[in-house]
Amino acid sequence: MRKIKVLAAALPLIGALAFGGMPAMADDVTLRLWTGGFAKEGQRTLREIISAFEAENPGITIEYTAIAWDKYRAQISTAATLGEVPDMWVDGLMMVWQDAGITADNADLYDRLSPETVAAFAQAPLDVMEQSVGLVSFPLMGLAWTIAYNRELFAERGIEVPAEPISMEQLMELSEQLTFDRDGDGRNDVYGYGLIGARLSSHFWNMIFYKLGGQWADLEGTLIVDQYRDQFIEALVYMREIAEFTPGGATAAVGRTYESTRALFAQERVAMVADVGEISTVLADLSPEVAEKLGFLRIDFGLNSFDNVLLGNTEHREEAFKFIEFYTDRDRMVRFNDSMGSITPRTDVADHPTIAGNENSETLAAQLADPSGSLHPGLLLSPYAALRPHVWDAVAEVLLGGDPAEAADKAIATMTNQFAQQ
Repeated sequence: MRKIKVLAAALPLIGALAFGGMPAMADDVTLRLWTGGFAKEGQRTLREIISAFEAENPGITIEYTAIAWDKYRAQISTAATLGEVPDMWVDGLMMVWQDAGITADNADLYDRLSPETVAAFAQAPLDVMEQSVGLVSFPLMGLAWTIAYNRELFAERGIEVPAEPISMEQLMELSEQLTFDRDGDGRNDVYGYGLIGARLSSHFWNMIFYKLGGQWADLEGTLIVDQYRDQFIEALVYMREIAEFTPGGATAAVGRTYESTRALFAQERVAMVADVGEISTVLADLSPEVAEKLGFLRIDFGLNSFDNVLLGNTEHREEAFKFIEFYTDRDRMVRFNDSMGSITPRTDVADHPTIAGNENSETLAAQLADPSGSLHPGLLLSPYAALRPHVWDAVAEVLLGGDPAEAADKAIATMTNQFAQQ
């Protein structure tokens, strides 16, 4: 808090104290920060970081609100309509908030961060952001979709864990090798891959689609998936083919979710699944024994997602920037992401005490930093959440025996029409 130099300015304060009141100083600032419904441990850690910031910056208070994910973006949209957008909010979507007119290009603030800090940030999302919406946000947390695997099942089959990132073709081969009769009763009881075939099947489909050269949107946020029909079809075909090595085959995969594939992994019914680091926390509850066997493979068809702190058109830009400087400290970012089960979106954390020596943490950090990873389409495509269910429908249709070309054409036409009407 800046000191008041004029003695007369203190007189109203003295009068107020005489009646037992302590008014807020004119220089006091309250910043509002919103996030989605983070895990409780993540919320607790973020509140501790905020408390430490407030202690170092008297006069600045941060009012933190966590909102359930199913209501979060709708609440931001409502706040935008009412002119009540928080000073800072966390999200992985950028174009949608630029379209709403509530973002600001913070290139000048990036110039004020230390060069070492900016150089350490994961560069791919910053490059795309700068070329499209401008530097509207600052890195906070990352997720990398890669392949989680059971170390013991690999060893049991005599499969050496690949040291280099594997390809989609290698994943198919490993899935076949890891589908076997474990108890000797003549029937397969372990399957190589746990396939999600309906809701949220778009994560794995995106991994394949992007690796094949497909794109959802251009840098202006325009839907261009119709230009990548062949890749759309090939991704559907790949999912149908890998379903041969999933419990119950393609038909059973249609009804599977992250929860059910993680349960299969916990039961050692599947050797591999496409997932994020969160699976380690889930397995610790479902089966601590299997959680100890969990590993992650590096892949060359990864999908990365980043949730950043957006700094919009706030009246308290300087104070908000102070918080940006504070939380982007390497130790604080690692601490927060460790509490969330997410990945610190920096390239200089491999030797951090929290990460070094933890093989899974090191693998996930390397996967996120790999420039070959694709970026989640929601970064640029505002209506992605509304469009992706058509991919789920196409995947389900093909797994149930439908023609991949027909399923792709139907999905592309529906999405194109829906995008044009927004």
